[in-house]
Amino acid sequence: MSSYLSSLLIERASPSGTFNGTPPDRLPAENGVHIWRAAVATPFFTFVFVALRFYTRTYLLKVKKYTIDDYIVALTMLVCIAHAVLMAVATYNGMGLHIWQYDSELNSRYYLWIGISSEFYVLGLMGFKVALCILYNQLFGVYVRFRWTCYGTMFFCIGYLFCNMLTEFFGCHPIRKKWQPDLEGVCINSTAAATFYGACNMATDLIIAIMPLTMIWKLQIATRRQKVGLSLVLSCGFIAWAVAVTRWGIATFDLVGTKDRPWWAGVSFMLSILEINTGLVCACVATLGPLWKLVYARVKVWTGWTAHHTKASTWPSFVRKPGFSQSSDETKRPSGHWAHPNGGANGRNFPAGRANGLSSLQNTTLNSTGSRNDEYGLLHVSDWRARAIGESRLQESTTTVDV
Repeated sequence: MSSYLSSLLIERASPSGTFNGTPPDRLPAENGVHIWRAAVATPFFTFVFVALRFYTRTYLLKVKKYTIDDYIVALTMLVCIAHAVLMAVATYNGMGLHIWQYDSELNSRYYLWIGISSEFYVLGLMGFKVALCILYNQLFGVYVRFRWTCYGTMFFCIGYLFCNMLTEFFGCHPIRKKWQPDLEGVCINSTAAATFYGACNMATDLIIAIMPLTMIWKLQIATRRQKVGLSLVLSCGFIAWAVAVTRWGIATFDLVGTKDRPWWAGVSFMLSILEINTGLVCACVATLGPLWKLVYARVKVWTGWTAHHTKASTWPSFVRKPGFSQSSDETKRPSGHWAHPNGGANGRNFPAGRANGLSSLQNTTLNSTGSRNDEYGLLHVSDWRARAIGESRLQESTTTVDV
C-alpha cells in the first residue's frame, strides 16, 4: 500500500534518460514558431482593452480615484506581458520541439524555462480571477450571500494558485531536480498536481462566469433586454472557461496519452497565453458599458437613426458633458440619489410604503444611489425609475385593498 501511494505522489519532474537527438539549427522551430507568434501578438490585443477600461473610467465616468480592481488589472497586464516575453524566450530553449530533437543540455534548459514562465502564468490567472470577483462584489455586494460567495471564490482561487506557485519549484528536492532529472532526489507527482490544479482552474472559471447571472435575473426593475445585455457583458468569463477546458484537455493528454510530451506541451502553453489574456479582456469588457453606450449613441446619429437630436443628446446621461446647453429630458437626467438630497424622484417625498417598494433599487450599486455609486455605469437609474415607481404604486394599491 505504501509503495502504491509513493508511486502515486512521487515521480521525477521531467523525463530522464539519455537524450541523443539533434536540435534544429535554428530556433524557434516546430510548434515553437506558433508559440512565439502568440506571445508577441496577444498582449497588444489585451492592452487595447485595458487602455479602453482606463479611458472609460477616467474620461467618461470621471472617477475621482481608481478602485482596487483597477490596480489589479494594471498589474495583471504587466504580468501578461512578462509571461509572453518568457514564453517567447522559452521557444529559443526548446519549447515546441519533438522529444527526439532534444539533447541533455536542451532538455534541462527547456524544463527550467517551463518552471519560470509557469510562475507568471499562475500570477496572471490569479489577477483576472480576483479582479472579476471584486467587480461582482462591488456591483451586487449588498446581498450578503452573494458577497460571501465572492469572498469564498476569491480566497479559494488565491489559495490553490499560491500552492501551485510553491509546488512548481519547491515540489522537488533538491530544487535543481526540476530541470536536471538525473540528480538524486524526489519530486511530487506532476501528473496528479497538474490534474488537480487544472480541475480547480476550470471549476473557478465556471463559478465566476455563472455568479453574475444568479443576480441579474433576480432584478425586479430591469427589463428583459437589460438583463440579456448585462448577462452578455458580465458573463463573458465563459470564454476564458472554454479556453481553460481546452487547455486542460490537451495538457492531460500530454501527461498521460503521449510520449512526445514537449511537442504537445507547446500547444498547451500556447493556450496558456490565450487563457490569461482572454481572462483579462473579460475583466475589462465588463467595465466598458459607458463606452459601448456612447459609441451606440454616436452611431445612431451618424447613420440617421434619430431624426431629431442635438449635440448634447448624443452624449449618454452618465457621461459628464461639456458646457453646452441641454434642453432635452434625456440630457437632464439626474445622477446620484437622483440628484435630490431627500432621496425622492423629481424632488418628491414618497410615503413609507412606496419608499419600501424602492428599497431594493436604492441598495444596489447598479443604480448610482445612496452612498455607493455605480462605479462602472452599467445601468443608469433613469431607465428603471418609471418602472420602479409603477411597481411600487401597484404594490401600495394591493396592500391598501388587502387592508
